[in-house]
Amino acid sequence: MARFEHQYAPVGSPSDDVESNQASEEMNSTIEKDFRFLGSDSRLRWRLFGPVAWSLTTFLLAAAVCLLGAAVTREPNEAKCVAKTNSWSPALEAVRYQDVKWQNTFSEKSIYRGKPTKEREQAWLDLWDFGPVNIPDSRLERMNKSHEVSWARAKPEDGGGVIGLLEVFHHIHCLDLVRQYVHKDEWDYSDQPAFDGSPEQVLEHVDHCINSLRIVLQCSADVSPYLIKNDPKRPLGIDPDFNSQHKCRDFDAIQKWAREHQLDRKKYENDISMGHHGH
Repeated sequence: MARFEHQYAPVGSPSDDVESNQASEEMNSTIEKDFRFLGSDSRLRWRLFGPVAWSLTTFLLAAAVCLLGAAVTREPNEAKCVAKTNSWSPALEAVRYQDVKWQNTFSEKSIYRGKPTKEREQAWLDLWDFGPVNIPDSRLERMNKSHEVSWARAKPEDGGGVIGLLEVFHHIHCLDLVRQYVHKDEWDYSDQPAFDGSPEQVLEHVDHCINSLRIVLQCSADVSPYLIKNDPKRPLGIDPDFNSQHKCRDFDAIQKWAREHQLDRKKYENDISMGHHGH
């Protein structure tokens, strides 16, 4: 009977283990080299582009700070200054400023100076005689006025709201009335509403106008300086120079705005007369 002997060989011989270990070490070495290469490449990229990135970041940050600072500290434009330094008015959009040297010597020739003439009376009237403008009800609060008062109103076809007159024209009307009162014995003003009343009533109106001019002059409080020249030929030895430099509103532009926005005068004649003349 034949015997079969089973011989078992180990999975790997010592020589095989050596070869396997060598292969593993070679693979590990290759991987390490690859990682070292990748790391070296990243460091290289950082050395090349890192300073650029930092510079770009710093520039963008500085630009943002500068833009923010400019937005906060930049000078406001003329329209913003006008809105900030004045009570609300629909005519603020017409306000422009210009540098003007006044022509105002004692002997200065002007259509507005001298005894009454037909041309002079018309010139003064043209300065202030404008119709009313409509003002939305929603603006009353900004004018510090109450909705509870029965204000004169604009007709629906004229946009509704209340009607108003610009103060500048009332002020000039007042100055015109004082001028007329000075010359009332030299000119017939009987057709003027301001002179329609007893002497006491007319004088009360004039007195109101004098006070109105005082108020507006104190309110505007012009601090532009005028100089005084030494002049031995003058009675007091001095000659005030009233041709001074000023920053003035463009009055022509305001008149143009009023002319374009005034309501039909015939519809509001009573309101205009009451508004201008205060009776």
